Amino acid sequence: MAQTVPNDKNLNNLQLEFLKSLKYMATEEQLADIKSLLRHYFARQLDDAIDKAENEKSYTATIYDSWLKTDTSIIKSQSGK
Repeated sequence: MAQTVPNDKNLNNLQLEFLKSLKYMATEEQLADIKSLLRHYFARQLDDAIDKAENEKSYTATIYDSWLKTDTSIIKSQSGK
């Protein structure tokens, strides 16, 4: 029985193309490889976004250290948690 790709208006072109490519996957190993590729891709995207934000806001190790030393009990009490 032939599988068809859903023509869902909620899916964008990237999602549709990805679904089409899945019909060529035959093994669990291939699925694991694709998952690994996607994890690495999104990790790189996240790293790039973080680097961009750090550069735009001029964040330094000193700023991060000060955040780590911040008393979080104040924040928790203000949020009602």
